[in-house]
Amino acid sequence: MYKNNVIFLLLTSFSISQDNLNDSVTEQNKISFNLPSGVNIDVAGEVEFEFVDVEGAGGAINSTEFIQKVETRSPHVRIDKAVLKFKILYSDNISFRFGLRFNDDNAYVDKSYLLIEKNNTKYEIGSNRPAIALKRGIEGYPLIGTAFWKGRQYHVDIEKKYPNMNFGASLALKRPLGYDSPAEDKSYRILVYDNMPNKTRDWDGVTIESGLRASFNLNPIKITGWYYIGKLYDDYDWQGVLMNDFTDYRIAQGTVLPKNANRDHYWFGGRAELKTALGLFRGEYIYSLDGYLPRSGYYVEFGTPFKLMDLPLYCLFRYGELNINPESNMYVDQNWTAELDDPQTWDRSLITLAAVYELTTYSKIKFEYYITGETTGDTQELADSYNNNAGRDFQPDMNDNQLLIQFELNF
Repeated sequence: MYKNNVIFLLLTSFSISQDNLNDSVTEQNKISFNLPSGVNIDVAGEVEFEFVDVEGAGGAINSTEFIQKVETRSPHVRIDKAVLKFKILYSDNISFRFGLRFNDDNAYVDKSYLLIEKNNTKYEIGSNRPAIALKRGIEGYPLIGTAFWKGRQYHVDIEKKYPNMNFGASLALKRPLGYDSPAEDKSYRILVYDNMPNKTRDWDGVTIESGLRASFNLNPIKITGWYYIGKLYDDYDWQGVLMNDFTDYRIAQGTVLPKNANRDHYWFGGRAELKTALGLFRGEYIYSLDGYLPRSGYYVEFGTPFKLMDLPLYCLFRYGELNINPESNMYVDQNWTAELDDPQTWDRSLITLAAVYELTTYSKIKFEYYITGETTGDTQELADSYNNNAGRDFQPDMNDNQLLIQFELNF
């Protein structure tokens, strides 16, 4: 009898709220239900189904040892992600939010954090992206977005809002160094601040990162700046990644005991946005130092909305770079070189052309084209002398521009 009563209460308290299909997507586009305890739960979801095509011929017959780092050059279709988002509302200002994410390979908890909002102050405790991360209007990230603020971290974050300005601070477990790819195909990896480890043994030596940020809204201009500082993982970062994968880093560090290794780590940046009648102009710059490895990058973009057959169409153009630039490193005066075998040592550029067409409130189709650029470090002399002067193809850059067509469905 008790179980029947509980089921009856759940069914009678269950409600579904959806906006009119002609309205824009809002927080009301969700499934909501109330538990007998008085706790409310909102559920939303999203599925991304996509077609990816990488330039260049596919198949083993066209492979060489220098271009096998591309996952596949054949046109392919996949589920990029399927996400269920839960918002557990304990009161008007206290909620717990988490997301379950599924793709072709695995399923995992994507983010989970406690959110407390009161009197223009916001506290966030748990796993999420750094607070300076952007919500993108398109699928593709900027190069520096992939490298620096895409990964999840465990943090305690506080933000205070004032008229026309916000100030924030965070204390986080530092994200480990890892690798990701700059566009949709998993090819030619770049060094990134990765997600937190999912195996207990990889947490050994984890360090703390602290950060400050400020944002000023001087309509129509918005300016944001931030600074994060900490230490590299005990040996996971400097030994497992930097010393193993960067020849020039081993030269710069030299042979030292772990206790004497350089574990300096910081990154800072700024972002400016200008709203005009034509659309939104945005620019961002980030500089980082990990031990002896400095990196910097930037992007500029312009996005504007249209109407096509009375439905919203958003178009964007973006150009960005991500470079290893030792000339600005105060710790070492050395000429760092790109190595053809090691894509993480290359300087990069990326042009993104995107159009997002909103078919309904709950469905979009995205057309995006990525024009990639790489400084591989290859020279004609190296190509000619390869394999006892038998020679090989000269590859100063790679033929790996990518086309993405994606359907996004949400509720």
